Amino acid sequence: MLGSPVYGHLAGRLAEDPRPARAIIGDEATWDLGLRLFGAVHYLELTGVAPTVLSGEWDDFAAALVAQETFLTRFVREQGVQTNETQRCVALVPAFLTVAAVSGLPLDLIELGPSAGLNLVFDRYGYRYAEGAFGAPDAQLRFEATERGRVPVALLEKPIEVHSRTGIDLSPIDVTDPDHVVLLKSFIWPGLDERVERLDAAIATFVTTPNRPTLIQGDYVDLLPGLLAERAEDRLTVVYQTASTGYLTPGRYAELRRSLDHAAADGRPLALVSSRRHDETQTEIEDGFELAIRVWPEPESLAALVDFHGNWVDWLPA
Repeated sequence: MLGSPVYGHLAGRLAEDPRPARAIIGDEATWDLGLRLFGAVHYLELTGVAPTVLSGEWDDFAAALVAQETFLTRFVREQGVQTNETQRCVALVPAFLTVAAVSGLPLDLIELGPSAGLNLVFDRYGYRYAEGAFGAPDAQLRFEATERGRVPVALLEKPIEVHSRTGIDLSPIDVTDPDHVVLLKSFIWPGLDERVERLDAAIATFVTTPNRPTLIQGDYVDLLPGLLAERAEDRLTVVYQTASTGYLTPGRYAELRRSLDHAAADGRPLALVSSRRHDETQTEIEDGFELAIRVWPEPESLAALVDFHGNWVDWLPA
């Protein structure tokens, strides 16, 4: 479970004997409940409140659930999952280059569910693909892309200019606040040291980026129409997200899609780069997500298949 042997073991024991967590979990049965519970106990470990909670011993885990029941209950019921996997930028880069090439315009980025907004500074990182490179030559964070379908060099050489960067999140993470950084790290499972190193390098990049992204707190389904109504006529507004819409109900997701179509009807430049929900997929992918692109008024197209955490990208021919 959750990519961690310790979590898998403890989750299995918890399934056999749910009593220690029953008061914490309650009657809720959302698919992300396990992520929030184990994020909460990892937070206890990282802050030193319960340093042995993830020792792998059932008694340590169960005892912490009882001793920290009040905190864990509040965390599980109020704290949404917060991840900011920058390695997904390996797939976002060719997607952004594609929409920029189609429009020939500078980009105004709007990320839905950006967490800390680290992917909004994608062009400050460095990337090496099989056929070429992209990004800042002095980047603190560098990616070596693992490709199943190669990103063409002609695309990597396309010019791109990012004019503005905005994110909308229910609870945006402020990486200048140490407590917020710990919260972000609590959703990286123990043993995934490379992800922690990437996060640290991304944070160091973010805080030194001129004109940092603007992060807006709120529900992006409600707030996005207002931002789109104010978008520029001489720049391409690119709305994008990876995995965030999977947390929306079908009704709220349909509302989001309608707001995009409605905004596009006024003719001002608009594009969407988005991971598809499971109920939208046109392939049989199980170990990742489909990444789709749309530049209105053209229809949406499938651009790539991507590992959930960006460990590989299968860029598809246009």
